[in-house]
Amino acid sequence: MLTYGDAMDPSAVWRDRQHRWRIEAYRAPDLRFAIYATNGPTESAPLWLFGMSALARWLMTHAISLDDLETD
Repeated sequence: MLTYGDAMDPSAVWRDRQHRWRIEAYRAPDLRFAIYATNGPTESAPLWLFGMSALARWLMTHAISLDDLETD
């Protein structure tokens, strides 16, 4: 059974090589991604994307390839 606390813990976290973006993946109840713009010690509010196709479109529009992502 999935609880609310489990739903709010990311199952994976990535950063781009320039550390301008942080991407968190959540599996509750569908696959969701939270995108944060990072600037030193500050972060933006999350941009929520639902599903892999939404993440793929976002990565393409920001010219970020999968090779540019590092696990955090």
